Amino acid sequence: MKILKKYRDVVLGIVIGAVLMTLIPVGYASKGELSQVAPFSTDSLWLLKQARVIVEAYQVDAASNDIDESEMVHGAMRGMLGAWKDPYTRFLDPQQLEDEKTSLEGSFGGLGINIASRDGKILVINPIEGTPADKAGLRPMDEIVRVNDDIVIGWDLDKVVKLLRGDPGTEVSVGIRRADTARLIDFKIVRDTIKIETVHSEILSDDIGYIRLRQFIKTSAPDVGKAVIDLKNKKAKGLILDLRNNGGGLLDSARDICDLFIDGGLVVSTKGRVDSANEEFYAHEGVLTQLPLVVLINEGSASASEIVSGALRDRNGTLLIGAKSFGKGSVQVLFNLSDGSGMFVTTARYFTPKGVRIDHVGLSPDIYVKSLWSDEDRDAPDSNQENKDKTERAGTSNGKTENGLGEEKDAKGAKLRDPQLDKAKETLLKLIAGEKPETLRDPVPEPVSSDVSVISADQGSGDVDVKSERDDKSSNPDKKSVLGK
Repeated sequence: MKILKKYRDVVLGIVIGAVLMTLIPVGYASKGELSQVAPFSTDSLWLLKQARVIVEAYQVDAASNDIDESEMVHGAMRGMLGAWKDPYTRFLDPQQLEDEKTSLEGSFGGLGINIASRDGKILVINPIEGTPADKAGLRPMDEIVRVNDDIVIGWDLDKVVKLLRGDPGTEVSVGIRRADTARLIDFKIVRDTIKIETVHSEILSDDIGYIRLRQFIKTSAPDVGKAVIDLKNKKAKGLILDLRNNGGGLLDSARDICDLFIDGGLVVSTKGRVDSANEEFYAHEGVLTQLPLVVLINEGSASASEIVSGALRDRNGTLLIGAKSFGKGSVQVLFNLSDGSGMFVTTARYFTPKGVRIDHVGLSPDIYVKSLWSDEDRDAPDSNQENKDKTERAGTSNGKTENGLGEEKDAKGAKLRDPQLDKAKETLLKLIAGEKPETLRDPVPEPVSSDVSVISADQGSGDVDVKSERDDKSSNPDKKSVLGK
């Protein structure tokens, strides 16, 4: 029987091959005409034809599972775009494209995280404040390894997003790999309707105005403008713009927010292969305020957050405080296709006014302060505030609070500290007092001879980390991106 089966398969293969061979003259007869409209060479199209005939003849479920041709075409398009090894150049079928628009303009059921694909890994850019993902404890740079029973390593980004979204009230299990943890961390998270409130503002102690921007949407710039005016009316002496865990959004929104603080001139530029991708974006003359300003960033600051941070630093000398940003600095343009599907294609990269590239590098802060994520970090002594009473801790490890700032408490009712915010307040007070920004930046490390490596006995590992980040800033061009989703 095995011999008969073997000969049967051989004969069937010969028959299929013969059928295919009879089609060759027809295919090649119109080769000249076909080459005018075909997306591939005739040889490549012939290869696709062979593959389809073979799978429809041999695939075990082919007889009972009628696959619509549009599904095969869409699958082929995903494979074609995947060959470019760019996680942000991607194909979306009509339903996926509609979902994408919903996530930018409306509300949806999900976890509330911005994610990206990098080196085959699905990474959390940031959890959106107040959402199920944020409350569960997901962090920027967490790698999503598993969703429910599916291992998602190497998966298409849109496919992972589809798994994470669902009806409000339903539960999803997410397996996370974290840099400082050996084992896989499991989170069981209940989906909710994600509604994004983008701007929160308030007056802190010492007449410091605080503005928290969570995402760049159509209304962000007007809302930030209203917040600035309100804080000025409340006699704020300086401003903190908090862009931590802000995964980005719309380019127009980022440009308009820069316009509030920058008096004319270049804000950001894009550089691509074609002339239409090379653009420069400018601020209008005049500013809404001249109050001293500092900006908070961390690992979850991406895309439009990096555009604003880079522009303010390059044009106004604004100090960036916190941790190195995510580094998504590329432009994606949506091309709508004839069947209702679409393609996001990376057409250019962003550059700050001084020509600094952000993409795949990130922005290093002028004053580095480690991001704290765990309860152990929160409870650890703060070396920058040794003389402060530990009971006077304000804020949270990553700037998240119940009312937007500084009022979240631990189980014992003690306020949780936020060293990044504390440093921003301390720095802003010095600027208000008249100190120059250049005197407050972290010192750039002295170059060390290649054959000598010396670390001071009183220099901890944290200091070494700070210096390596400053080295990155001075030796590597930075990068940036738009439509940070």
